Amino acid sequence: MTIDAYTFSMNNQSVFVCGEKKISGQQWAKECLVLAQKVKTYSERNWLLYQGDFYQFSQYFFALLLANKNIVLAQSNQLERLNHAAKFADISIGSINDESTRHELLLPCFCLYKNQGLNEVILTSSADTLTINANTCITLFTSGSTGEAKAVKKYWYQLASEIDCLQRLFPQVEEQACILSSVTHQHIYGLLFKLIWPVFTNKQIICETIEYPEQVEYYCQSFKNITFISSPSYLARTVEQFSAQATASIREVFCSGEALHFNVADGFLKFNQQVITEIYGSTETGGIAWRQQNLNTHWQLFPEHQVTLAQDGTLLLTSNFLPKGKSYKTDDRVELDGRFFSLLGRLDRIVKLHEKRLSLDEMEAALNNMQKVSACHCFILNTSKSKAGLVAVIQLEQCSTAPESSIQKKQLVNECKKILSLLFEASLLPRKWRFVQQLPFNNQGKLVKKVLVSLFE
Repeated sequence: MTIDAYTFSMNNQSVFVCGEKKISGQQWAKECLVLAQKVKTYSERNWLLYQGDFYQFSQYFFALLLANKNIVLAQSNQLERLNHAAKFADISIGSINDESTRHELLLPCFCLYKNQGLNEVILTSSADTLTINANTCITLFTSGSTGEAKAVKKYWYQLASEIDCLQRLFPQVEEQACILSSVTHQHIYGLLFKLIWPVFTNKQIICETIEYPEQVEYYCQSFKNITFISSPSYLARTVEQFSAQATASIREVFCSGEALHFNVADGFLKFNQQVITEIYGSTETGGIAWRQQNLNTHWQLFPEHQVTLAQDGTLLLTSNFLPKGKSYKTDDRVELDGRFFSLLGRLDRIVKLHEKRLSLDEMEAALNNMQKVSACHCFILNTSKSKAGLVAVIQLEQCSTAPESSIQKKQLVNECKKILSLLFEASLLPRKWRFVQQLPFNNQGKLVKKVLVSLFE
C-alpha cells in the first residue's frame, strides 16, 4: 500500500489525543492551514522551530510546510543548541520565543496578532487538498565527526520516500492504530514515527511523551490497538513492568536509537508476548535496515536500498532517502551477506548514549576551554564491576591543585557540569569524574586505556 505524502488533506482522518481531549484530524488540518496563512505573510524563508508540546509542534511543522518555508529543528532548548541552530535561520517560531531566550537569539520571532487566536484568522482556502513542495528543506542537527553539531538537510521528497517505504514494509500497523511514544519529536526517528507517518495514514496519536510505565497502563485502558514507538533504554527499564492488559493492547513495538540487547528483546517476548522491531539508521540516511532479534539477529536492508562495502569495511549506501544522486558512507563496520548484515562497531568517536548521538570530541573541547583544565579524556567505561556509563578524566592546569576533599571535588565537578550543560542535556553528562595532574600517555603519545580504566576501580 502506497501513500501520497505530497498531498495534505483537509479531511485528515487522524485523531490527536491531548490528555482527556480528542482533536479530530479535520480540526487539526484547519488549524494548520490557518496558521500557514499567517506564516505566509512573513518574507523570511528559513524558520527555526523548537516546541516541546507535541500538538503545537505538529501545527507549526505542517504550517511551515504548507507555507513553503524551510524548517530548522533545534535539537533541544539548551541556549547553545538554539544559538547554533539560529545560524541557519532567519526567524524563530515556537517556545523559543519565550522572553528568557528571545533576546539571546537575535532573531525576529513569529507571533499571531495580539488578542487574536487561530480561530479568529479567516480561512481563505476552500481546497480539499494542498500540495507540499517536494524541495522544502528540513534541517536537523546531529553530532559530527569533527566534534561540533552538524547540520543535516533533508528535503521533503526524502521524508516522503521514507514514510511510503515504512507503510509498504510494515502494513500490519493498521489504519486507526493508536501511536504511543516514549521518544521526542525533535529528532528524525520520533519525527517520522510519531508524527509524519501517522498523519498520512490516519492514525490516532497520543500527544504526551511517555516517561513511566504507569502512563502506558493508563492509555492501554482506553486504546486496544497500540503501536509503541520506543527506545532501547526505555524498553530495558520496563521489560517486566507491563500488566496483562497493557500486553494485550500493545500490538506493535518499534525501537531505535542504539543497540538493543538481546536479553531485552528476549525478555520482552517472554513477559509481553511481543517481538520488537528495531530500526537501524541515522539522521543523515534515514532508516537503513530493520530486524526482529528473536527471529533473526541480522539486519535486513529496506527495500530498494543498495549497499556495498568500502575499503575500511563500512557500509556505502545508495538510497532514495538520500539527496538525489548522492550516496553515503556510514561510520559502522559491517559483515555483509546479500541484503543482510551484522554490525561490527563504529570507526569514530561518536557514541550512542540514551538513544542520542554524543560527540566525545565536542564534549572534550568544551571542557578544554575551561581555565582550570589542561587536557581531558571522556569515554564509555564498561567493566565487569560497574555499569556502562560515560566518565571523564580531567588533567588540571599546573596552577590548579587537585581536589583534596569530597567537597572540593564536588565543587569542581559542578563547575564542569555547568559548562557542559550549555551544550548537552543532563542525561548526557559524565557520571563519574577523576582529576589528575597528568593524563597517562605512553611513549607513542597515545593514551593508555588500562590506566584510565584503573582510575575508576
